[in-house]
Amino acid sequence: MSDSLLSLTGYQRSPFHRYDALNTQQCTDLVEETPVAISVNGITHAVMMATPIQLDAFVIGFARSEGMIEQLSDIRDIEIHPAHTQPDITSVAIELTLSPRQFAQFKQKRQSHLGATGCGLCGVESLSQAIPALPKLPPSRLINAAALPTLRSLLSDYQQLGNITGAIHAALLLSPEGDPIVCMEDIGRHNALDKVIGYALQQKINLHNHSVLMSSRCSTELVQKAVRVGLSHLIHLASPSTLAVKLAQYYGLTLIHLPKQDAPRIFASSIQSEGKNND
Repeated sequence: MSDSLLSLTGYQRSPFHRYDALNTQQCTDLVEETPVAISVNGITHAVMMATPIQLDAFVIGFARSEGMIEQLSDIRDIEIHPAHTQPDITSVAIELTLSPRQFAQFKQKRQSHLGATGCGLCGVESLSQAIPALPKLPPSRLINAAALPTLRSLLSDYQQLGNITGAIHAALLLSPEGDPIVCMEDIGRHNALDKVIGYALQQKINLHNHSVLMSSRCSTELVQKAVRVGLSHLIHLASPSTLAVKLAQYYGLTLIHLPKQDAPRIFASSIQSEGKNND
């Protein structure tokens, strides 16, 4: 089942009273936040808070960026349906069916994680889970530096939910030439990137030489997701963490911050000069 039984807008009208006019009720549009329970071949795996749109792309991207699958054909079936947990609160259940080989690997990893000693870091159970060993990225095409200052306004142009409700993250996929391909939005920044990753798998887009422009700061987890799926460039409107920079430099991921009042800041990799081409 697809998203058809769920909200297709990602927002709802909510009443409120102004502090200076308590007797006057008004309404505003608020972004939806929904518990999404993901099971793998009948085994409960994770519960995420997400905006209930593009959930097929989300679960595909989540499975790929978390290392559960390598390609779309590793998924045999996806079922998405609403599940009521409390009165007036609708959650979503996503049942993911992997191929026998991928499911065997999933169970093996799951068992090793269950036996790990808890360290309490980032919600995982061991340091090896928090900072997994990933292959370095191949050399990629350099980004045109002249285009960077325009990207902040470009992201705003493509944010449909953000322009209605605010308070939502966006991830805009850009082609190697810098052309917008798709914008995904979610209350969680990781979810927005997973939706882009899932869309790329669905459309058979190789993410090498592609960029993702994101509204959020760059965290370690976003760098790891990008590296795992072969994305070449991450561009953010908020500054990265120190560990995100170190990992990006190590893996060969281009990492850029676009401040509001300053020139673009390049923390990893290099940028081509204006007017030059480097394929």
